Amino acid sequence: MSKLLVVFGATGQQGGSVIDTVLNDPELSKEYSVRAITRDPTRPAALGLQNRGVEVIKGDVDDPKSLSAALAQAHTVFLVTTTIYDDHLKSREFRQTKDVADTAVAAGAQYIIYSSCVAAESLWGRSVPAFDSKAASEAYIRTLPVKSAFFLPGMFMQNFLTNQSPRPLSQEGDETTYAIANFISPDARMPLIETVKDGGKYVGAILANPDKYAGNNFFAATELHSYREAAEIITRVTGKKTVYVQMSLEQWVSYLPPGYDKAMTEMMRWIESPGYFGPRTKEDVEWTVQQVKEKLTTFGEFVKAHATDLFQQ
Repeated sequence: MSKLLVVFGATGQQGGSVIDTVLNDPELSKEYSVRAITRDPTRPAALGLQNRGVEVIKGDVDDPKSLSAALAQAHTVFLVTTTIYDDHLKSREFRQTKDVADTAVAAGAQYIIYSSCVAAESLWGRSVPAFDSKAASEAYIRTLPVKSAFFLPGMFMQNFLTNQSPRPLSQEGDETTYAIANFISPDARMPLIETVKDGGKYVGAILANPDKYAGNNFFAATELHSYREAAEIITRVTGKKTVYVQMSLEQWVSYLPPGYDKAMTEMMRWIESPGYFGPRTKEDVEWTVQQVKEKLTTFGEFVKAHATDLFQQ
């Protein structure tokens, strides 16, 4: 009899990637049956999962009453919470995680895989709310009578299609120069992950060897690149000249919505130093890559695959 894997965020990038990995893997698809949890089972993405043989159940991390049915008979739970940048960020994510984890344990679940982040405040002495909220939730899960492992995704390559996409900077003849802009050093290196294609590959490695990885953190990224290197790769792959522009902090903040600005500023400062996953970012990423059997996507491959979507005019 297969183990029931319950996936929260099933129609999002992380949860969807986990489901894709399990369904497409000959061994994992035999070992696990999949239940997708979504707030709206009528959405096209949820219906698409049903058409692939996935059980889809309505559930909401903000509605504790919905969690008992969502987690009934669960063996393993994959949980990701959505970061909303407001004054309740930390308390909300901790409450959501606690409710799911407590209900999972009460339902007899044997394993929890949580999408987490490093504890920036304890490492750095300054809070990065988007990281510390998940780190506090991870710490709580570790106190529970259940095995657990933790998936810590790096910076999403998908960000280069949205808020970090190259924008037109200047025009000389027929050639447009594009810019990626931020306030951090052009040489600050960031671990990059192709979330949609690769996120599930890391979680799949845990699912394939749960006892081996119990208690472990997976620092998930293919490779580290600075903004300067990312711009050079985009130029080389697409043929469109792209540069990194280091703005002043004040100018950068002026482009951000109120409330979001402070949280993002602290996150980018953290990435610059000591590093996205802390002082051992490079070593932790290298160890994690070695645990994954499937090929992971390089940033150059991502750019090639999304060349037509990369530039916002």
